Amino acid sequence: MAPAKLLTLSVLSALVWWSHQVGALAAEPVAIATLLADPQPYHFRVVSLKGTVHQVQILTDPPVNAPQLDYQCYFVHPPYTFVLADDTGFLQVTVGGRLPCVSKHAPAEPPDVAEGDTALIEAKITVTHRYSEGANRPTIQALAVGIRRLKD
Repeated sequence: MAPAKLLTLSVLSALVWWSHQVGALAAEPVAIATLLADPQPYHFRVVSLKGTVHQVQILTDPPVNAPQLDYQCYFVHPPYTFVLADDTGFLQVTVGGRLPCVSKHAPAEPPDVAEGDTALIEAKITVTHRYSEGANRPTIQALAVGIRRLKD
């Protein structure tokens, strides 16, 4: 692909991603306790959550026993998790890796949020059910699709 076309495609992709991030953060935040008390209505929906960020953890690379090649794809923005807490409860949030994908020798950029930040996020909620000891135990997964740090 020609360099000009590649640059144009990259810029367009970044603009689409950015507009989704900014435009998605408009709904009224749901209290975490409300989500945890009755998660089923939020299944496969994107909801706004607001709270304080704790326990930011970058997800590690594949196990060392996997073949390691210099030209393998590594995200400049690696996936990570954090715990979002509001006055009513807390929830673990996962953030997927984002392009560009580069050689393992390129430095990774830090996560979008840090310990103690106040953040407004848009998260896709997935509810799975596990039946254990005769009880239905829902598991709630939150995948961030938009993150905005707020000024304290």
